[in-house]
Amino acid sequence: MNELEFKPADAILHATFSVVSVVTTSGFAISDYSGWGSFTAMLFFFLIFSGGCTGSTTGGIKIMRFIISAKMIRQVVRRQIFPNGIFAEKYDGKKISDGVFTGVASFVFLFMLTFVVFALILMALGMDFESSVSGSAAAITNVGPGIGQIIGPAGNYGDIPELAKWVLSLEMILGRLEIFTLLIFLSPRFWRS
Repeated sequence: MNELEFKPADAILHATFSVVSVVTTSGFAISDYSGWGSFTAMLFFFLIFSGGCTGSTTGGIKIMRFIISAKMIRQVVRRQIFPNGIFAEKYDGKKISDGVFTGVASFVFLFMLTFVVFALILMALGMDFESSVSGSAAAITNVGPGIGQIIGPAGNYGDIPELAKWVLSLEMILGRLEIFTLLIFLSPRFWRS
């Protein structure tokens, strides 16, 4: 059956399954969401980065960090508008300290920097732009399928260069350990104490 010939119930099933699979980083696909149009591809690209909730084993930035980032942006905007105002952002009923804002901003920056650096490395290894960006995003978030024909839900990683597979494996480890953990683990100060 052509994917464009879905009945409404089938379309809802395929869309729901695909969203849950990407957000939970289970790696399963029952249809090629890359072929559902450019808006849907961009939506899934965002979902690849979002990840699940805090404490889950999903990859990605995690929903809590997105919420705290949004609250941090709101606080910065408020301080620009009302420089003498006092604003206390809360999460789950508790005041968010500046240290939490700094930690979340640092993590998100390092996460996105790692994603971009690895995408550039994949392009340098001869992969096309879409596969490089999609592969880097899928690896750092540990989602599995990316976006596009080569490594999207209808493709696989079999046709990419072997060195690119090693690069993606390293990026998957960075993503699974959430970068800071690996940096702390590799720090000489960690081993001295």
